[in-house]
Amino acid sequence: MHGTADRRILVAMSGGVDSTMAVYLLKEQGYKPEGVTFIFWCYGDTEHYQDVVNRARENCTRLGIMHHTLDLAKEFKAAVVRQFVDDYLTGITPNPCVSCNRVMKWRYLLEFADRLEIPRVATGHYGRVTYNSQTGRFEIQRGSDPRKDQTYMLWQLSQESLIRTLLPLGDLRKEQVKTLAERIGLSFFNQKESQDICFLPANDYREFLLSEFPQRLASIGSGELVDETGKVLGQHAGFYHFTIGQRKGFHKGFAGRKYVKEIDVLNNRVIIADNEKLFSRRMYLKNVNWVSAPATEKVAGTIKIRYNHRGVPAVARVFEGGRYLVEFQEPQRAVTPGQSAVLYQGDRLIMGGVIEVTEPIS
Repeated sequence: MHGTADRRILVAMSGGVDSTMAVYLLKEQGYKPEGVTFIFWCYGDTEHYQDVVNRARENCTRLGIMHHTLDLAKEFKAAVVRQFVDDYLTGITPNPCVSCNRVMKWRYLLEFADRLEIPRVATGHYGRVTYNSQTGRFEIQRGSDPRKDQTYMLWQLSQESLIRTLLPLGDLRKEQVKTLAERIGLSFFNQKESQDICFLPANDYREFLLSEFPQRLASIGSGELVDETGKVLGQHAGFYHFTIGQRKGFHKGFAGRKYVKEIDVLNNRVIIADNEKLFSRRMYLKNVNWVSAPATEKVAGTIKIRYNHRGVPAVARVFEGGRYLVEFQEPQRAVTPGQSAVLYQGDRLIMGGVIEVTEPIS
């Protein structure tokens, strides 16, 4: 698909500098881009996506390309928000942006491109999609800007998606993108960087849960704070207030600093411990997706266990039920069920999965 003679390409646009400059660069490379802006659901801010659409439309007009909008608020709430809530209320810490890329952004970007008979799609993500002629696979590789690399968020994408995808910003640094935007007369000085979770403008999931799902939270109720032996140390207002490694949210008065080590959903208990008890040497991954290499029983590389994690050498081995056992070269702190773990070899994103369970050091 990358080699097709049809130069039309559909670009996902948020109205920000990255997606706008992706359009500009594609035009410079001889492509014929059209922009599309998705209207998702946003908690507590009914004007948010109208502002997004207006900015994207204005930038498309400046660049002389057609702009489309697609209202997917209902689909987004059903596919992303509902899963986010279900995950939190089963005691894990989800990463909705990762699944959104697969079940929403790329799915509907490709479907809409098909409706328009446009062969390719693009986004403003910092990363690269390349073709390996030896393996016959399309690969995801880290972008040139290590501070802005977003490939961690793309590990769920399939070969069928990658074959049609271009990431024009992959060889540029953020500063270069901003400088280029200024040079061509596009100003983004007053625009904020996108927040962690797009449908929570204040990034406060607790307020969102309390407001939108009061009955489900009331059914959970308060519970006990306990140490590793099961000794009751205090009370908490509900396990959904906590994530692994958290120090805030429970009353002080313990000997030394205490952190959340484990969440016991069945008994509505939060287990707290000293910092050194939060380290793990092993974890298990589920929902594994192989990207830049075919599936194998054993693979070594550098694995990231959260978006801003620097990565650590590790070996992943196939386990029962399609899961993988990952062993770290060095113990890692606060390995959190529900988060994504992504394994690289150099710049190549080899595979990723969802952290299912960890094995803390005794």
